[in-house]
Amino acid sequence: MIRFTSLQNRLMVAFTCLSLVICIFFIRFSTILIEIAEANAYQSVLAQEEHRLTAITNPLLIPTILNSVLYTNMESVPNEIITAVGNARSGSFETKDNQQFVFRIFVIEQSPQLLLMNINSFSANQHLSQYKSLFLYSISGSAFILCLLSAWYLSKWLSRPIEQLTKSVEKRGSNADFKSERNVAVASMFGLDRSDEIGKLAKALAESYDEIQILLERERNFTRDVSHELRTPITLIKNTLTLNNAKVGSHAEHNLLKQSANELEQTVEILLALARQENLEFTEFSVLPIIEKTVLKVYHLYPDFPFDALITVCPTMRAIGNELLLGLLCQNLVNNGVYHGNGKAMTIRSSGHELIFENSLEATQERPYYQGLGHGQYLVKRIVEEMGWSVMIEQENRIYRVTISTIT
Repeated sequence: MIRFTSLQNRLMVAFTCLSLVICIFFIRFSTILIEIAEANAYQSVLAQEEHRLTAITNPLLIPTILNSVLYTNMESVPNEIITAVGNARSGSFETKDNQQFVFRIFVIEQSPQLLLMNINSFSANQHLSQYKSLFLYSISGSAFILCLLSAWYLSKWLSRPIEQLTKSVEKRGSNADFKSERNVAVASMFGLDRSDEIGKLAKALAESYDEIQILLERERNFTRDVSHELRTPITLIKNTLTLNNAKVGSHAEHNLLKQSANELEQTVEILLALARQENLEFTEFSVLPIIEKTVLKVYHLYPDFPFDALITVCPTMRAIGNELLLGLLCQNLVNNGVYHGNGKAMTIRSSGHELIFENSLEATQERPYYQGLGHGQYLVKRIVEEMGWSVMIEQENRIYRVTISTIT
């Protein structure tokens, strides 16, 4: 099945098919009209001859029409002609040797007469037969070309408002100045001022567009407010813990507060990064430096933790995505290894276009105070989906494994 991606092409094909059907109908209808006109003309000639023959008193009836014969006795008529005539009083027929005849039956002194005329020998009919097809096909071809041009013009004229509407929507979609355009009328917005279905569609798009811009502006304001209102108290908590190390309960409570503040800060960074989708740029970058930087950052945050990371990532491995998101992703997974691991080994390796993070799930005494926020896997999946990658999380034999495919 042929599919057309352009509305103009669809209209063009539809009008062309309609024109072709009309031309075929015109040819057939014209042929029937010409045949009827020919038959009426020949019957008119035979009717005049009948009137002449019935008016004379000469017993010897001789037709004056060329290529005609009068059968005064129906018994002398050949069987082939009788079969072709049947019960009709007038008409035409064609013999097996392609000879065309017109006939007329009338009565003289209660005796049926058959007047038969061969129309193949008429020079006018010969010329008409020669040029009839040429005339019909010429007229039909001209009409088809005219209809084709009309179809092209009509399809272009009918699809122009849709194309104009599409271009206007695309143009406004790429325009960043939303506030100054919110109250613009539909006519100036899309270049349309119509009361038909297209005008209603333009008005509906304008209303939907305004609603979307309000929602986007509300989301940007929320992201900006959250960025300020959440980062500030987290920073104050961390600074207070650093300056008042000896005044905040026991050592375990202090570590718990510090770890919770770090994880909360990381979660806020991830959520804010995902919220700023319009500011995310995707480029090709090297993977290994980001992983190394993440591991060093974790060592810096938790210098007292007995944590080992074995990195066997290919130095030439590259990926297409966002470096900030990959850094947050690695930080989330490495933190899971720090908090949940047995303190001896976390493996970060590469296999083709895949990154594999593995760590043990055995609990240790060095981390009895850990309490996770419970949405680490969700954030990992959100980051991976944002970059168009895929992730597989599995747990077997007390091993927690996350496999990330960097192929988009």
